Amino acid sequence: MRLTNLFLLIFVLSAFAIGAAVHDSDDETINSAITNATITINNISLAESNETYANGILRITENYMKFVGIAVMETMRMGIFFGKDNPDYFEPDFISKIIKLLIWLAIISLLIQPLFYVGIFIIMSFLWLKDIIIKRKAKKFALHESEEQQ
Repeated sequence: MRLTNLFLLIFVLSAFAIGAAVHDSDDETINSAITNATITINNISLAESNETYANGILRITENYMKFVGIAVMETMRMGIFFGKDNPDYFEPDFISKIIKLLIWLAIISLLIQPLFYVGIFIIMSFLWLKDIIIKRKAKKFALHESEEQQ
């Protein structure tokens, strides 16, 4: 689990917690707040320049910003409504267990690559020792053969 995935997961969990906090409010308040934010995102426009290449890049950037903004708002809406419908999941004990689990997952995921390198180092060391032992045996065998021939 990479750190960006961890941050995204914490973002979704915070949306769930917001939904649990607004458990008693009505759905229209939540919908109007998120709809106003979505309208604000749709009103983003970048200044047009005289160069045609710059216009294309600005248009692509503008569409990307709108896509990301709407995706974040819809994820937030989904998280808030899930938290609103299931407030029992978001008691402090449950949240602390989830955060501990996420921290352990982050630590393990960060240790996977170094542990892989340590394993390769150990295997290479054993191969090196095996090579040394085989060479010594061959050398002793060659010395023993030469002594028998004399």
